[in-house]
Amino acid sequence: METRRLGRTQLQVSVLGFGAWEIGWTPVDAGDDVGVLLNRALDAGINFVDSSAAYRWSEELIAKYIGHRRQEFIFATKCGSGRVQQSDGEWVQTLDYSAAAIAPQIDRSLQRMGTDYIDIMQLHSPSLDDLLHGDGIEGLQRAQEQGKVRFISLSADDEAAVHAVEMGAFDTLQLSYNVLDQGPAQVIAAARAKDMGIIIKNPIANAIYEGPRPEQDARIWDLGQQRLSADIIGDLPRVEASLRWLFNNDHVHTAIVGTTNIDHLQDNVTGARRGPLPPDLYAAIQATL
Repeated sequence: METRRLGRTQLQVSVLGFGAWEIGWTPVDAGDDVGVLLNRALDAGINFVDSSAAYRWSEELIAKYIGHRRQEFIFATKCGSGRVQQSDGEWVQTLDYSAAAIAPQIDRSLQRMGTDYIDIMQLHSPSLDDLLHGDGIEGLQRAQEQGKVRFISLSADDEAAVHAVEMGAFDTLQLSYNVLDQGPAQVIAAARAKDMGIIIKNPIANAIYEGPRPEQDARIWDLGQQRLSADIIGDLPRVEASLRWLFNNDHVHTAIVGTTNIDHLQDNVTGARRGPLPPDLYAAIQATL
């Protein structure tokens, strides 16, 4: 599988990454299928795994099943947004992007992973106000100085992503971008001008085009039928077309796709190995803009 340099981090990442949100809802003591999935991902050449303190059991499952292969993958996780299990067993979402709040989250991630460093630590979906007036970046920098974190980053969209690029302090940026939502292209270009690494979330637009037309997001569904119609992509699967479309953009370094379905994982790997779309097909899709 192709690898690309993740901006100024100099890390070589597989163009297809593994998003660990979906696996997080599998209890740790019932995750053997997740173990097969994670090991298959590494065996297939995926070397970028993205998680978060907010993804319930995700970090624990990664540690349990591929922790012994820690040197084979780049581990990115997130802080600021978390989940806390209360005494009654309920999980409560927490949002606090202050340096004081993220410090223990970083330590918990290190403990869960059984490691003394995290490759990339990201603020998890902070608001513009959090970036303008908070001290989360200072907390990340402190963890970096302590050797707990190699590179600092954030996952954000819209105005927060724009400001993060302008700050110039983050090594990478994770943001939403796909064939149906190409609006962030300018933000990505600005980030690359500062040699930031680009991590794409929601790279296949949640495969919305594969289901029936929804009442909500109907416009996006219609766009999917248009840009990924059989008249344009022929018999190429739409998920594969949308994934490979990303790889035509040299600014994209890795696209994280999450799944608990090993067949879907294999399909994504097969598509990624085929590389970018042929130039004429890419141009045909872009002509629908």
